[in-house]
Amino acid sequence: MKTKVLGLAVLCALVAAVSSQGASQPIVARALAVGKMHATTIHAKSGSMILETYTINPGGSFGWHAHGAPVAVVVTAGTLTVFDPTVNGCAPFKVGKGSSFVEPANHVHLARNDGTKPAKVYALYLGVPKPSGTYIPKAEPAGCKA
Repeated sequence: MKTKVLGLAVLCALVAAVSSQGASQPIVARALAVGKMHATTIHAKSGSMILETYTINPGGSFGWHAHGAPVAVVVTAGTLTVFDPTVNGCAPFKVGKGSSFVEPANHVHLARNDGTKPAKVYALYLGVPKPSGTYIPKAEPAGCKA
């Protein structure tokens, strides 16, 4: 009798375990991009929130540009070379896989792929006044040579 009860208990436990594995969870999250960042203060206005992904092939460049809203960028593959007139006199710096950075609205900068492998980034724009405001071409700032 004890063996039958124990066997029934094991069978019930197996049925419960198998059925719970087949049930879908109510919320499933998957990180698309993760990168370390420094503390920042962003002032976003009302507008669209846009998440984009870019693949920058070797030699590819965004050129000098700004964004009409703050943007948070995560690099998930490769390395970007960034030129920013407000950082070290526009000296280039590298942002590689697993790193991120934040740019304020209307901030002129340039990013390009000087590497031999494609770079992939995710960009989250916060409060874009109009969809065409994610990329605004600009002239090279004085003192910068990219």
